[in-house]
This record gives sequence, C-alpha cells and structure tokens, in this order.
Amino acid sequence: MSPMEIKIFRQEMSRRVKGELSLQERQTHRENASINRAVYKRIISNNGGKNPILGF
Repeated sequence: MSPMEIKIFRQEMSRRVKGELSLQERQTHRENASINRAVYKRIISNNGGKNPILGF
C-alpha cells in the first residue's frame, strides 16, 4: 500500500469507529448484516447445527 492509501484507510477507520456514517451507509450496513445472518443460519442448518469451519 502506498502512504496515501494508508492515510485514507486510517481516516476511514477513524470515521467508522466514531460512528460518523451517512444514512445510506447505515442502511447498507444493516442490509449486509441481515444477509450475513441469513447465510450463517443456512450454513449451520445444512450441517446439522454444527459449524463446518470450526468443527463443532
């Protein structure tokens, strides 16, 4: 990564940690979280209630 990319990354992380997100970013985050939960539940249910990655 270039120094400029590192600077942008740090600024973006700082903004996100502080919770300075736009309404659109918050909505996108909620949608992604919902999709991720659904995928997780489907994987667990397809593997008999066990996590195939962790093995339990």
